[in-house]
Amino acid sequence: MPIQLIMFDFDGTLVDTAADLVSSANLFLKSKGQPPLPEETIRSHIGFGLRNLMLDTFPDARQTPAHIATMEREFLAIYDQEFLKTPQLFPGALEFLQSWTGSLAIVSNKRARYILPILKKLKVDSLNWSSIIGGDTFAQMKPHPTPFLEAMKKAGTDRATTVMVGDGEPDVEGAHTLGIHSIAVSFGYSPIERLVHLGANDTMGSFSELSEKLKTL
Repeated sequence: MPIQLIMFDFDGTLVDTAADLVSSANLFLKSKGQPPLPEETIRSHIGFGLRNLMLDTFPDARQTPAHIATMEREFLAIYDQEFLKTPQLFPGALEFLQSWTGSLAIVSNKRARYILPILKKLKVDSLNWSSIIGGDTFAQMKPHPTPFLEAMKKAGTDRATTVMVGDGEPDVEGAHTLGIHSIAVSFGYSPIERLVHLGANDTMGSFSELSEKLKTL
């Protein structure tokens, strides 16, 4: 059956947000008297949420949930000032989104309160999104089944007519667990070899390939 719903991850798949996340993370580390981290180190944490980056950087915080919550608030206060500075759609994304006649959804681990303003800034908030799901929309985030299942419920599709397009392990792992087709992008923030190993059905190097990839699923 033809694909009726495309679920997109956000950071590293639809939108390149790395520069603002990297600057925010290093500003946060500087505020804590820590040296900056390489861009690649920070990028590798994006799909899992910046909380994991903080816990890896400050392992003692794992023992004190209150400390974790405080650090999250401090990081987000910095990101609030940075997140709209340089986001941009990946090449070809706008053209594909405007041409697709089926349902579109965003299923991301990024907080929804950041996704919506970025979509507005990039002038794609008015597209026919069947759902926009962030990491704070439900109690569980990807790779938990809930975000995927809720997106399909909203669009009225099933597993056979849905595909997940993403650049992160939670995207591929969640889709694989549910038996949903997945396409891993090679221009995102995770090694493409790792995503193939986790069960991605196909890969793509640019949005210009996506229409043809969908025909083969």
